[in-house]
Amino acid sequence: MGNKPKIYDSGASKELSVEGLISLYRDQGVTRIYYKLLSPNDNSKNQPYMAGHLTDLGLLPTGEVTESTSVSGKTKDPKRKIKYSVKLDYSWMSPQGEIYPAPDAKLIYYPQYPEVRLSGFLTKSGFDMGGWMDPGKKGREPGRILFLGITESRKILAYLAVPDSRIVKEVNDYPSIAITGVFNELSAKGDKKIISAKELLLQELRRIHQKSWIESKRLNGDGSVRKYNAQNGGGYTLEAELGVIPNGYADPDFMGWEIKQFGVKKCELINSKVLTLMTPEPDGGYYVDQGVDAFMRKYGYQSPRINDRLDFTGRHLANELCSKSGLMLVVDGYDSENEAITKASGCIALIDHAGNPASIWTFRKLVEHWKRKHAKAAYIPSLSRKEVDNSKSYSYCNNVRLFEGTTFVKLLQALTEAHIYYDPGIKLENASTKPKTKRRSQFRIKSSLLGCLYEKQSDVDVLRYCQKIT
Repeated sequence: MGNKPKIYDSGASKELSVEGLISLYRDQGVTRIYYKLLSPNDNSKNQPYMAGHLTDLGLLPTGEVTESTSVSGKTKDPKRKIKYSVKLDYSWMSPQGEIYPAPDAKLIYYPQYPEVRLSGFLTKSGFDMGGWMDPGKKGREPGRILFLGITESRKILAYLAVPDSRIVKEVNDYPSIAITGVFNELSAKGDKKIISAKELLLQELRRIHQKSWIESKRLNGDGSVRKYNAQNGGGYTLEAELGVIPNGYADPDFMGWEIKQFGVKKCELINSKVLTLMTPEPDGGYYVDQGVDAFMRKYGYQSPRINDRLDFTGRHLANELCSKSGLMLVVDGYDSENEAITKASGCIALIDHAGNPASIWTFRKLVEHWKRKHAKAAYIPSLSRKEVDNSKSYSYCNNVRLFEGTTFVKLLQALTEAHIYYDPGIKLENASTKPKTKRRSQFRIKSSLLGCLYEKQSDVDVLRYCQKIT
């Protein structure tokens, strides 16, 4: 290893406390700190196990997803032939706060297995791990802990605590919250009681419900509150109450839970709503190859209400011809009978009468998008009313619905069973003069069918549940 520093065998590494590590992370702009207790198989050869599915890792910022079909002779397991690689902006941090980039770090997702592993995390990293990730040396030692700090700029800073270090001795007594079955998150110093993220969420939802009507608002990027007058304030107001700052990276997240608010006329009508699951733009087909303008002139139709405007709408269900568009939604590369992906390069597509793909969403693209959907989601119905000054207020119901354990395969299965449908609202305005396109590609589902996307569904009255845990 030459003169590369052994940063995790140093005296500074052995003596660093949990508080000292948190301070180092704060200096680097870290806002969330997760950690994983490493098992004997978590090393450079076997690759550390991160999760069963990418949806379990919504907590980690990731880059582009690429698909591949392994031709390696090292494995005959068909479950490992189909895989997706996910790029990470990943570096290691020393106990002095020095940063060592690991440019080849990535997640490998085997959907058929299923599992997600960390790969390439030491390549070109510029320091000597001291054998702590080498299975032939100390890479199977118990007591190793991997910390992952997430910065405001969506970088991952890793730190390894070795078995006889002060951090390892302290971490079990430090307050933390179980975020996934693999990762815990270090919480604020204070109460030593370790509770689950679900309990924290339900306590917060009870508090919000008991506030009754809340004036519409949203958080600024610096965490300050401002009044919000637009009609879609229900989600922003709930996020503000939960302290979730809106961002353009993923759906609102509270301790690993995706937060989804939706308006109802009565709290008991929780099954009555049609919800938008995701809005990914196509990444292939005529829509991409020729552009949205050309797509609308070929597949759109004259708006019945507005002159010189072409529309593209209609409910597109799998394997059914949509009468409005003349296109059919198909899922290619997925075996619904065995619930298995058969092609890493598979896709969802809109096909015209000649078999040509009008729009394509590759599995690679959808895996990347669906990864943003956390494995745990809370759906909260809300009521709204208009105030005398024409502003809006919201009241959040006590009956919430919790879902746990979504996967990309469940998404594909729900599509093939027509529980999820494509419901676009694309326009080409001023088609004959100064054309202007408006895009809205959305996949939707009835709220009563959300359970098909998850392993577990719970209907919870936050008042009664919190009475049990307080």
